[in-house]
Amino acid sequence: MRKKNFVIVTQYFPPEIGGGSQRSVGFAEELKQLGLDISVVTPFPSYLMHKDEVATKFKLFEKQKENGITIYRTFVYASDRASFLKRIFYYLSFTVSASLVILIELRRIDYVMTVSPPLFTGLVGLFAKYLKSAKFIFDIGDLWPESAIQLGFLKNRISIWLSEKLERFIYRGSDCINVVTNQTLKKITSLHSYIKRILYVPNFVDTKKVKRQEKNNALVDKLNLNGKLVFGYAGNIGSAQGLKIITDAAKLTLENPDIVYLIIGDGVEKELIQNEIDSNNLKNVILIPPVSRDQIIDYVGLFDVMIIPLVNNELFKITIPSKLYESMAAEIPVLLCVNGEAKSVVENYNCGFFVEPGNVRMLAEKVKHFFNNKNLIVELGRNGRRGAENEFDRSMVVSGFYNSLIENE
Repeated sequence: MRKKNFVIVTQYFPPEIGGGSQRSVGFAEELKQLGLDISVVTPFPSYLMHKDEVATKFKLFEKQKENGITIYRTFVYASDRASFLKRIFYYLSFTVSASLVILIELRRIDYVMTVSPPLFTGLVGLFAKYLKSAKFIFDIGDLWPESAIQLGFLKNRISIWLSEKLERFIYRGSDCINVVTNQTLKKITSLHSYIKRILYVPNFVDTKKVKRQEKNNALVDKLNLNGKLVFGYAGNIGSAQGLKIITDAAKLTLENPDIVYLIIGDGVEKELIQNEIDSNNLKNVILIPPVSRDQIIDYVGLFDVMIIPLVNNELFKITIPSKLYESMAAEIPVLLCVNGEAKSVVENYNCGFFVEPGNVRMLAEKVKHFFNNKNLIVELGRNGRRGAENEFDRSMVVSGFYNSLIENE
């Protein structure tokens, strides 16, 4: 029997880091193990990378093979996405190049899944559906354009109207829509009754790879972390994350030299965070650029507690950051500055503490509480690991998606 061809179109894929990248590669690797022939269409690396590694590559695509997966890396307008116009060029350039690669290179497609955000990847999925007779799956990590509107990225009334029309157009054309939280499932179902099929496919973590890690002594020495309790963050330093809550909490715990905050990442607000560190002489905050997918495990292994912040916005009540599952698998308790469904996960599995989004004093108090009760780190970490294995294991989640997908065949 011929292997089914499954194409994943995603703006984010390793060596880039972040939740979108890990979701995309997780689908690719697990679906390959389940017997599908996997191709990935993704831009040349350009997001959450060290700035020295990011540049526009004037080439339509390059084809490569990694672990049995065919990867087409395509042209993208690489930029810091600091303005709305730059962001649109970034998204649309990939939409065009990805569509051309599908037209030229991919003769047969049984399934095409596009990972959103951005919303524009859905246009590539529709193109593949009608041109190649593929079944189109639209995978939604965050609701767009709603997220862009609420976070202030999208303000123009005509742009909002066009984006909402595009959203409905893609939803109507999709054969199946994936959502990552139960609250998103309820919301989309109530607003878009015409959707043909919708599946709850939560974010996941590879519990075989991500597990409790002994601290790398070389990194401990390099970063001068001997004897320190490390509160860490790794990921995008953007406006939605609101990382200033960490530097503000660092000011309130500056008198304790054994409490350190380690921030790993890049993004549009990195300069703001660096200025906060410099102008307030925050010797207890270490800010380092993104590291590779292989290295990040050792760096996150330095964390005693992970801080997961998002700005105070109603939108994030239906959001569960993927790094929550990663911290659970790694037996790292969390300080979760996100309300809603994510808070319920932390409470259900007793794997950390909730902090009101934007409440600096509460975050500082919880940091001190961990410092004074270090036994909690092991206890809450073990609780999180059980939760990750029982509900958010990558193999289990993707196998469930695969089985649901083929039920109707």
